[in-house]
Amino acid sequence: MEPIILIILLVIAFLLLSPLILFSSVSRLRRRVEALELLLEQKQGRAPSPAPLPTPPTEGTPRHPSHTGPTALELFAQWAKQDWLLKLGALLLIIAFGWLTTYAFMNNWIGPMGRIALGIGAGVLFLLLGFFRIRKFIHQGGVFLVLGSTVILMTIFAARSVYGFFTPTTALAVMFLSTAFVGLASVKYNSRALALSSLILASVAPLFTHSPDPNLVGLFTYLLIVILGAVWIAIIIRRHELTAAALIIVALYSVPVLGSRPVDLPTLLLIAYAFSAAFFVTNTAGLLKLEKKEMLPDLLTAAGNGLFLLAWIMIAAPDEWKSLIIVGWMLVFVIGAFSIFTISHKREPLYVYVGVGIAMLAAALSSELQGATLTIAYTLEAGVVALLAFGLLKDLKLALRTCLLFVGPIALSIDSLTSYRWFMGIPYEDFFVLLILGVILLGLGTFFWSQARATKTTDCVFPSGLLADAGSLYLYALLWLSLQATLLNATAVMTALAVYTIIGLITHLTGKANGQQGLKVYGGVVLGCVVARLLLIDVWSMELSGRIITFFLVGALLISTAFVGRKKHSS
Repeated sequence: MEPIILIILLVIAFLLLSPLILFSSVSRLRRRVEALELLLEQKQGRAPSPAPLPTPPTEGTPRHPSHTGPTALELFAQWAKQDWLLKLGALLLIIAFGWLTTYAFMNNWIGPMGRIALGIGAGVLFLLLGFFRIRKFIHQGGVFLVLGSTVILMTIFAARSVYGFFTPTTALAVMFLSTAFVGLASVKYNSRALALSSLILASVAPLFTHSPDPNLVGLFTYLLIVILGAVWIAIIIRRHELTAAALIIVALYSVPVLGSRPVDLPTLLLIAYAFSAAFFVTNTAGLLKLEKKEMLPDLLTAAGNGLFLLAWIMIAAPDEWKSLIIVGWMLVFVIGAFSIFTISHKREPLYVYVGVGIAMLAAALSSELQGATLTIAYTLEAGVVALLAFGLLKDLKLALRTCLLFVGPIALSIDSLTSYRWFMGIPYEDFFVLLILGVILLGLGTFFWSQARATKTTDCVFPSGLLADAGSLYLYALLWLSLQATLLNATAVMTALAVYTIIGLITHLTGKANGQQGLKVYGGVVLGCVVARLLLIDVWSMELSGRIITFFLVGALLISTAFVGRKKHSS
């Protein structure tokens, strides 16, 4: 009975494939006839007239912007529309093949060995058909190649999960060979879709081995081989988005491993280093050759590679070695960034790699320091980065953007601002956190503000002033907390408000005398805050004696402005 059923199956497969082959032959014959007709017309002197040249736009005619290239959605739509009948037929064949084998299995038409052999044989036939078809029709051949590799993967999965055939290693080797065949075809015919399909199929192959206790070292070694192959393909066919896809795949496999922390985590960390090294070398070589508009996949891969490596080090590396390992990799990324900038003068890779290096340095600091010391270290790091950005690149806008790194120290300084230790005296750790953060913010803001005025970079004046304002607020808070910690409440409030008033007067009058609107407004805001505090809070909370002294002192300071910087007017 089994030979008869096998013959029937072969006949069915022939009937399914024969329309495709017949359609291909008819299409090829039609194109040859059209070529002959065109040649005959040219010989008879009736060559088709050339298409008219486009007329240049006249003055007043709106010019449409040049097309910047299709988006990913448009590329997918173009791929789906091309030979869509063939792609739909391939999908239906996969579904029909699954139903046919299920029906055959349920009725016990074919034995286990025959079922697996039939599936592998069908996959091999599709691979061969695709390989011969791709020579003239890339998209059609690619569909058959992917179809054949998918059928082999499904068959091996069934062999492992249902019958227990093959070992996990043997099953993975067979599946890898089928996907590698697709990858080689993508290199030969320079097909991005085939290369991506090969990478995805090879990456999901371990999931089809049905291994109850997977060997993680073996799994990641296999993935390393796959990734190296993908990197090689990306370099050959110049499709660097494959590297980004490979990084995403490795990251997805890493998430459960890092979450479970297996015993062989140190060995896996070494393989993670190999992943990062491969991505780094590929990105560095690619960024040297790519134009600005083509850099986005490599820039995203560079940033993702740094985060991927940092996650592995923070979780898998020994605590006593974390900071040294991070600093070592940070130097690799920073040296690579400056090498690219020195050779190609491209700033985008420099920004990305330096950003990764800064994140690594921050992680190294967090692994070694904590509390106030960590906040001070982050503050110094952010200040040095801003100064280096301006000193090396002479780019004021970039230097101001790097000041966003102060978000970290500012968030950490909240603990120093609200600490209960201020009620028991001056806590020197918190004191120096606020002092260093305030001085650096004020110093950087003042320096960048002066540079913006000197170079007439008007759009940098306001953010520079904002940076200086933030620094002055920290110093005001430091003065207030220190006085509250050492003096009586009334005396502390009176002293602080007097100092604020003097600062407000000096800056307001200086700005008014020199025509600097920013200083004038800043001083006015400080004075307004002092008066608002007196009228809304202190008038109700202070003792009468303290209230009298404070109001007299602040009022006298404000009245004194009538005698400062005034020219005598004749009556």
